[in-house]
Amino acid sequence: MRIAILFGSSCFVMLSGLWYFMLDKGWISQLGFVLLLILNFPITAAGVLMIHRSVKDAAVLMVKTMFADGDIPPPPTYPRQDVLIAQGKYAEAASWFRDHLVVEPTDHEARLRLAHLLEMRLRGYQEAEQLYLQVRQAQPAAAPREQMQAANGLIDLYRKMGRRDRLMVELARFVDRYRGSPLADGAARELKELKETRMI
Repeated sequence: MRIAILFGSSCFVMLSGLWYFMLDKGWISQLGFVLLLILNFPITAAGVLMIHRSVKDAAVLMVKTMFADGDIPPPPTYPRQDVLIAQGKYAEAASWFRDHLVVEPTDHEARLRLAHLLEMRLRGYQEAEQLYLQVRQAQPAAAPREQMQAANGLIDLYRKMGRRDRLMVELARFVDRYRGSPLADGAARELKELKETRMI
């Protein structure tokens, strides 16, 4: 309605003025003037529709750009597992995660959540290690964020288990892959300290 009122009326008046100017100069006949006045209606309507569509498309594109609509799926949720974890039923929550992964084997977020649960609550270090490695070795490759989470998970896990050999390998791998980032700098310092204490 706004386009019809603001643009439509202005367009109609300007076109009518143009036809009158052409009539006044003798460029068109009176019959031509009347025909052009009649054509003002479809021309104005077409202009209103074109502007409306352009504005609509631009608005949709802007919203999709702002919210990355259609490009980034919403993060998965695990309400049943979250409720069980809140209730302290960690083993049961882990079982639900395992069942979920049977149905959705490419859900690396669930795999990471299960690995963290096993590491922090159930002392299931071996299974947690396998889950982190599965995320790293996944084909097609897991998202970069998930790969970094798996790398951090392995570092924390080996540190907790006291496996200095594996910890040093993971730290070196992390430094090499994420070189230049603050996390890589921290990993490099820890790796250096481990090497120095090993030589003592």
